[in-house]
Amino acid sequence: MIDRYEIAELLTALWRLGAPNERMPSSHGILDRALFELREELPDALVRGLTFSNSNVGLRCLQLPSILLAAQEALLTSEPNPTYLSTQVTLDDDLARQIAVGVGLSTSEARRLGGMLRDTVHVIKGDIGASLQPVAA
Repeated sequence: MIDRYEIAELLTALWRLGAPNERMPSSHGILDRALFELREELPDALVRGLTFSNSNVGLRCLQLPSILLAAQEALLTSEPNPTYLSTQVTLDDDLARQIAVGVGLSTSEARRLGGMLRDTVHVIKGDIGASLQPVAA
């Protein structure tokens, strides 16, 4: 059984260190796909216990909704709204570094991994492009 709060801490810490001024995606399966694509490079503490499945809306990480909710409950991210496509990571750099060190990562390694996650997210966003644009009512 995975601890969704521990995974939420590590995920948000990596994002904060690797993409400090960017919102983390929370919709369209973007983060699901990024985690899947990087599952061999990311720390075991993050990806251990994650399962992925192809659904009628694409590849999904079955645990990610619960992990994102845990991040919000722990005040690591901004409160989501059903119309938001992303969330703001709210933890600071010092706490992000402490979380990374707690799982055996150096700050530079955590920044590198977070940057890889961010870069992969950008590629995926580019792949799905127009479907991320809001639809006028």
